[in-house]
Amino acid sequence: MQREEIFYRPPAIEDGKSIWKLVRDSGVLDLNSVYCYLLLCKDYPETCAVAEAKGEILGFVTAYLPPGREDTLFIWQIGVSSALRGQGVAGRLLRDLLQRECCRGVRFLEATIGPSNDASHALFAALAGRLGADLSEQPCFDATLFPGKSHEPENMIRIGPFQGFQPTQTYIQGT
Repeated sequence: MQREEIFYRPPAIEDGKSIWKLVRDSGVLDLNSVYCYLLLCKDYPETCAVAEAKGEILGFVTAYLPPGREDTLFIWQIGVSSALRGQGVAGRLLRDLLQRECCRGVRFLEATIGPSNDASHALFAALAGRLGADLSEQPCFDATLFPGKSHEPENMIRIGPFQGFQPTQTYIQGT
């Protein structure tokens, strides 16, 4: 699939089911209820995004501005269909969010990542480099806080400060 065939947009409520299926099929993301994804699409479309091609949702990012910290965009989940992984879709979803009006005052990006999630570490390191911003990581949620014995701890990564995302002609052309 060509990059120019993929459209990035805020989600509609109807996209919640497709996002849930992408999470389920990923085999690595924590699966929340369909209701959760419906609510995110309904109440936070300005800070969530989907990647769509030919009417099919192939990637998504769910995020929000934490109350009282409107200078920070917290990335809850990001996922891309297995057919498109490694093709820059996740990075473009994040850049799409940072270009939106609601993120004009955002100077930091945060997310929690398990220590073995190399793909997410690489994604956020690349974004920090693109933004010319520092990336830090510290413990956030200990594994004992999660039910069962198979969940890794989650470390908080923080990118910033940056002076808002300024798209370049290179980015707009998709490189």
